[in-house]
Amino acid sequence: MKKLTHSAAARTAAFILCLLCGLTAVLGAAGYIFTKINRDNTLPEPDGVLVYRETIHRLLLDAVNQKYYTGEYPDLPSGYSYTVTEYSVKTDKETVLFDSRTKNALPLGVSFSMEQNGRLTEAQAYLEPTQTPGEELSQLRSSVNTLLRFQNVYLPVGIAAAVLCLALFLFLMASMGKTPDGVKLRGVHRVPLDLFLAAAVLAAVLTENFCSVWSVNTLLYDPLWTWVLPGALVVLWLGFAALLTCCTVSARLRAGKWWRNTVVYIVCRFLYRAVRGLVRALPDAWKGILVYAAVVLVNFFGTLFTWLSGSVFIFLLVIVLDAAGLYFVIRTVRQLKTLQTAGRKLAAGDLTYTVDTEKMYPVLKEHGDDLNAVSVGMNRAVNERMKSERFKTELITNVSHDLKTPLTSIVSYVDLLKKEPTESEAAREYIEVLDRQSQKLKKLTTDLVDASKASSGALPVNLEKIDLGELLRQSAGEYAEKFAAAGIAPVLLVPEGETYVTADGRLLWRVLDNLLGNAVKYAQSGTRLYLELVQNETETVLTLKNISREPLNIPAEELMERFVRGDGSRHTDGSGLGLSIAKSLMELMGGKLVLALDGDLFKAALVFSRKTV
Repeated sequence: MKKLTHSAAARTAAFILCLLCGLTAVLGAAGYIFTKINRDNTLPEPDGVLVYRETIHRLLLDAVNQKYYTGEYPDLPSGYSYTVTEYSVKTDKETVLFDSRTKNALPLGVSFSMEQNGRLTEAQAYLEPTQTPGEELSQLRSSVNTLLRFQNVYLPVGIAAAVLCLALFLFLMASMGKTPDGVKLRGVHRVPLDLFLAAAVLAAVLTENFCSVWSVNTLLYDPLWTWVLPGALVVLWLGFAALLTCCTVSARLRAGKWWRNTVVYIVCRFLYRAVRGLVRALPDAWKGILVYAAVVLVNFFGTLFTWLSGSVFIFLLVIVLDAAGLYFVIRTVRQLKTLQTAGRKLAAGDLTYTVDTEKMYPVLKEHGDDLNAVSVGMNRAVNERMKSERFKTELITNVSHDLKTPLTSIVSYVDLLKKEPTESEAAREYIEVLDRQSQKLKKLTTDLVDASKASSGALPVNLEKIDLGELLRQSAGEYAEKFAAAGIAPVLLVPEGETYVTADGRLLWRVLDNLLGNAVKYAQSGTRLYLELVQNETETVLTLKNISREPLNIPAEELMERFVRGDGSRHTDGSGLGLSIAKSLMELMGGKLVLALDGDLFKAALVFSRKTV
């Protein structure tokens, strides 16, 4: 069955058979109705002649109508006569307009009447017994007798043909447009639908004109085939147009979006795109001016027509249009407010906020779609960045853990070697180098783990009130020997009294230890290290300033990147992770680390907000 529905040959055969079966069903129904009417509406006459009531009625109607065109009443076929009377409703008077009957004429009971301008016109048919009736109707009698001979066949044949026609029609409706590759429109189905329907209506109109020219005289005086054949052709033509219309509509509905293949849609789309392109080309200010100008013109012409005609309808129409304009302005303002809110949300960092643009005007809808696209793009970029950072953090953590186990063994065995008696001076030097480098590698591994934990926020933070001034004094005291060995003189500028900040003491000590250690490593010998603590209404700032021993030829922001060191030659110990870890730890505690370079002057500031104290 699927192969049949996909076969063009099967559809063509079904189309032709459906037309033929439909024609057979219509002819069978017409034959059955015609024979039934003529069998039930005949009047027996002398000498076995039959009078066909419907035929005489039609002849009367044609005779009266012909009077209005020729001015004279025509005669009926021989053997028949008629009278025409007129009754006036106003005068209650009856007038005989025409009477062609003889003295012994017999009424047939066939008549018709029509009323016009208060006058009732009535025509009555009569049989003239002295004449052989209906000699001119011999062809009609012959045709009717031929049709009556097969009167028992019309009904069953018509029903069988109708059932088969319906089955074929359903097959066509179910298979239209189907191909092995899916639904495709070809041939006549690609013609614009409204043009196709217009052609179908035109075909029906032309058929109606043909039938109106095909007068009753053809049925009365010509042989049977001269009116059955044209009738069959008319039915076949109408059936072809109707069936083809149903088939193309079925195929288009199955393909979907049938309205796109219409001349009306194409023209409207062209006009819409032309107007939209013109409107888009205009600046937004001119668009507003055009809308306002349209409202002004409507009000002007509405007021003018109201003044000239005094029409209440025009006045009410102007009020309705003004109300529509006000509604348009209100909706525009609300949509602008929605876009403004979306912009503020995005500016505040809410990347999940989206604008509902479904009911917005086209111009504002485009702007809302752009905002949604910005939100989606930024969200995607942030997710990609977070994914990359997470991947790097996991990589560093995993590598550090993988290094930690063998490194612990190396450190342990180096320590054991140091305790073993060794007579060779070179061996002792080698052990010292191993010890120094393994400790350096151990610190680098620890820094890597700490950096990954700090950047990912995995370190536990215990915030509490801490006296930063006292912590700074203790840190400077612990580094006193190292400062002296490096030839650096610390200068503490700490205000009297307690200076509290909210921080984690353990993490804050890590930050200070890193900054002071960097000063020992990289500061110029014979210079001062300034440690200044300043507190104002909003912030508490701890500033460390020293002169660098090596030239600082990189931006301050780059110093806080991972694996970046101040000395490009990398002669000093260090991993380049210290400032990056310090920055992450400050952010975990709600503060920030700010670096500044001015020539060889290195300046680091720890900033704490006083709102959390």
